[in-house]
Amino acid sequence: MGLPRQWSERVRLGIGALWIISGLLMFQPLIRSPLFFTDVLAPVAEAWQPFALRSLLHAGNSWWLISPRIWPLAIGAVELAGGAVIWWNPKHAPRTFRGAAYGLTAWSLVVWVMGEGFGNLFNGTGSVLDGTPGTALLYGACTALLLIPPQSWADGSVTYRVRQAVAWMWIMMAGLQALPGAGFWQGARLAELFGLVTMNGSEPAWLQRTISQSVMASFHDPVLANALLVLIMLGVGVAWLVNWRHAPLATLLWVLWLWAIPQAFGALWTHVAPTPGMIGPWLVLIELARRGVQSPPASARLSRGKASAVGQTPGTRA
Repeated sequence: MGLPRQWSERVRLGIGALWIISGLLMFQPLIRSPLFFTDVLAPVAEAWQPFALRSLLHAGNSWWLISPRIWPLAIGAVELAGGAVIWWNPKHAPRTFRGAAYGLTAWSLVVWVMGEGFGNLFNGTGSVLDGTPGTALLYGACTALLLIPPQSWADGSVTYRVRQAVAWMWIMMAGLQALPGAGFWQGARLAELFGLVTMNGSEPAWLQRTISQSVMASFHDPVLANALLVLIMLGVGVAWLVNWRHAPLATLLWVLWLWAIPQAFGALWTHVAPTPGMIGPWLVLIELARRGVQSPPASARLSRGKASAVGQTPGTRA
């Protein structure tokens, strides 16, 4: 089963909107201030990164410091332009559309490496609570889907693969959360995840209270709290693999909680957030996965059938 034409248009418009919103956020005055560097860019380079990656991140930071007031404006303009092109009907200018999609996908990878340190996947301390595997990676994955030819969606193979990717991503996140070396089984380290991005005094009082309660609960009973986090992520991943009909809703509720509490709605109240956070791309991926076929696509089933037939002889009884 492929995607209905009307729905595929909504996906395109949604992905374009993600880039337009991100581009607008880059024009926030505080992003052009030293606060953006000290609170957003510099901590990534010091987060127990491997030596080679740390050197690369320091190099990127040095480039940023050359023109910290110009880079945000240039990046915002590029993201706004790219998002607008994606919004524009691709039939009018297909080459421009594909060029914008390729450019934004490549830019996502640059940000994922230079700005997010591969989403902290390689430093042994990554957690989905503080952004792993990286918002830029999710943006890039969604944008890359626009480059897949329409005919490739016809048999449902693409949506099926998206469904599998969503499942295994959550299982991987559960594994990272359970790593003993990450320290999440200890109160101080787990509590830090809830306060790392959000405890800065700029959020509404009700959100601050909720965050404080999460910090205290995880600090006083880290084993139970972390076990619950691991089991939820593992359960979400398995739910997609076994085609549980409520997997999209369960994933949506889980992502909304992650975005709202540990990540304080993408840290938008800090006024130094370059994107709204992971919520946008996850909404796209969840809906794509929800529309994925309930079983392997027809091409895969046909291949298996041919493989089974090879081993049969004319006289073989079924």
